[in-house]
Amino acid sequence: MNLMQFAMIARLEISEFHNNRYYTIVTTPAPDAFSHPSKFKVQSDQPLGQQGQSLELVLSVAGVVREKQYQDKNTRQNKLFYEADVYLNVISAKPYIQQQQPAKQQ
Repeated sequence: MNLMQFAMIARLEISEFHNNRYYTIVTTPAPDAFSHPSKFKVQSDQPLGQQGQSLELVLSVAGVVREKQYQDKNTRQNKLFYEADVYLNVISAKPYIQQQQPAKQQ
């Protein structure tokens, strides 16, 4: 993997095709029993799989930050807000097959 690339294991939730790209919502496992799973929107040139399928994804990350001006309702002063958009682009995707742990011998 290069800089600005990472891998994740996720379950495919839903996918749609728009403007010659596939946009897919994936869910990652929760880090522990007290947390919620995370959801991400990834984009690809090809369909990634079937709904409910677990995938091993290699992604590149890109993004932009835009300034947006707004007026503070209390002071009526003009202020800036920085809005960030993050794009996760699929480099590769393959079905994830969980490896079985060998049985402990006694």
